[in-house]
Amino acid sequence: MNTTYHYVVLRLAPEKMRGEVINVGVVLFKNGESPRPIAMATLNKLRAIDSSWSTSRLNKWVENIAAILNGSKNTTITRQIETLEQFGFCEAKAVGMFYAESNEELNKRLLEIKQLYVSNSSKSEKTKGVKRTRLQTALRDKFKKMHILGGEIDDLNKHLVVSNVPIPSCPDLKSDFVYKNGVYRITQTIDYRVAPDSLHNKLSEACVKSTAAELAAKDYGKGTLRLAVLDIPEEYVASTDTHIDLLLAQGFEVFHFNDQQSMASYIQKAAPAIASVN
Repeated sequence: MNTTYHYVVLRLAPEKMRGEVINVGVVLFKNGESPRPIAMATLNKLRAIDSSWSTSRLNKWVENIAAILNGSKNTTITRQIETLEQFGFCEAKAVGMFYAESNEELNKRLLEIKQLYVSNSSKSEKTKGVKRTRLQTALRDKFKKMHILGGEIDDLNKHLVVSNVPIPSCPDLKSDFVYKNGVYRITQTIDYRVAPDSLHNKLSEACVKSTAAELAAKDYGKGTLRLAVLDIPEEYVASTDTHIDLLLAQGFEVFHFNDQQSMASYIQKAAPAIASVN
């Protein structure tokens, strides 16, 4: 029988004045049981920002999280998460969910979450084997030249653009690019520079990316922006009207990669704080 679990990523702010935040673990929630804080970060990761971290200090930190949760008068998962957010230990809008039938599957899911959100070593593992379209590569290069391209999930808290970001409640789905400054800004891309007999696949891609953005918006909360960047050759313009209509109906603002003015507007929406100083 499938058991439903919810989780939030535990974070630590070593430099509050600079707004730096690192992910160090999760709190796992299961109805009918006490919340379970789980440390996942290595001591090397913690010592990179504060050399005084030790196993005993980390254990004490986890015990403190548990004490906050157990001492809270709020018994619902939502209220407990909001309590953690008040202490700066998580982001209440980013609640993940998964199902597991056994302890073995539960541990597998937790390992996936660790690799996605906590492990420093996951950067090369995540990017290895990831196929990027020409459009995604071009946008990455653009963000890199602007010095705003991050490499880890943690970099969202540094107001950097991060690519290929898993949806918290459904990690198998991804946002092509995410930026956070006040609100989350999700970018999905569709590269139409394909052979004519492959064009029909792009409508399915638009549906999948719309679904991913819808789930991400629910996870990230009110105000989340959905942006779509499309690269459409002139000969396909008429054939892609229905695709654009779908994206617009799903709340996307649509931008065209081969239109300089459109892309300038996109940058203002996707990373406004950076665009204003460039």
